[in-house]
Amino acid sequence: MLSGQSGPTLRFLDAGPGGTAAATLAGQGVRPEELLAAEVFYDPARLSAEQARQSVRRLNPGGTLPVSAIPASVGLLGPEPTRVQATALPPGVAATHEKGGRYATGGPAAATRLITAPRAGDIVEQSHAILRDITGILASQGANLDDVVKFNIYYRGEGTQEDWAVAARVRAGYFTEPGPATTGIPVPRFEDPDTLIAMQVLAIRGVRPARRHSWPEGHWDWPFHLPYKHGNRSGGLVFIGGQVPLDALGRSLDIGDFPAQVRRSLDYIGRVLDELEAPRSAVRRLTAYLAADTGGGPDKLAALRSEVGEFFGDSRPALVPVPLPVLAYPDMDVEIEVQALVG
Repeated sequence: MLSGQSGPTLRFLDAGPGGTAAATLAGQGVRPEELLAAEVFYDPARLSAEQARQSVRRLNPGGTLPVSAIPASVGLLGPEPTRVQATALPPGVAATHEKGGRYATGGPAAATRLITAPRAGDIVEQSHAILRDITGILASQGANLDDVVKFNIYYRGEGTQEDWAVAARVRAGYFTEPGPATTGIPVPRFEDPDTLIAMQVLAIRGVRPARRHSWPEGHWDWPFHLPYKHGNRSGGLVFIGGQVPLDALGRSLDIGDFPAQVRRSLDYIGRVLDELEAPRSAVRRLTAYLAADTGGGPDKLAALRSEVGEFFGDSRPALVPVPLPVLAYPDMDVEIEVQALVG
């Protein structure tokens, strides 16, 4: 059972480069059969998506693990062409992996890989098709979209509101408020040129009636209403959607000052943690998307690590930096999402 005194538990892990991910996770006490899902961020200038997926084949010997290959940039801010993060069940609990590698389940948890629908039409029709597909996957596991605690969207975009706004309204219509913690990220391209958007979900069946949600007073907001919340807590599990340096009207703040943007995003994370009664020491992993180019990337990475270290002190959660050409809003240079485990 995926349960305990504090409710469902999961492990959120930074597995490092793809070629050594299996050894890294083994060193953290994680076996491949315990994995629910893995994301491989890769440099599309050096690898194809298939090569990125193959880099973690030791984690995926039967080809059934939900592996999402997500294009990034700037050489992943180092010599390695891949960076892997993974979600695992508690030690000794094996996941059930769908043979096509589209989803896995364990106890009440269900996770999908990135789902695409390149032949469905424009980004609106692709959004409908993907969400219908995800709805079907969840239904096969006795769950539905109300059980989703974390919703990730990657779309082809150039850093403007117009890239995502229309499809965002479409996606919103599938969720009942209060909705999941959500992160939406533009990527430069997908392997299939017809793919305009991709989505993945993590759901925990049966916990919605007791699930707590967070929207601190005065927090940043989108420029129009969406049903998602900044964070939620199910037992000891806490999910915080991408936190960004915006104001309550969706306007970028601290423009041109990257360390200040990181501090503001971390301040928002702190507010959500406080509202959900989760200490900073409970945070297990941060995934930080940063707008970076070949000139500014290393300096931004150093600033990111410094600010995260200052904010979390000795607790030192895993930090997965993902550089991209642009993020969802003009002049916004960082977005940070969080997974935490209380108790």
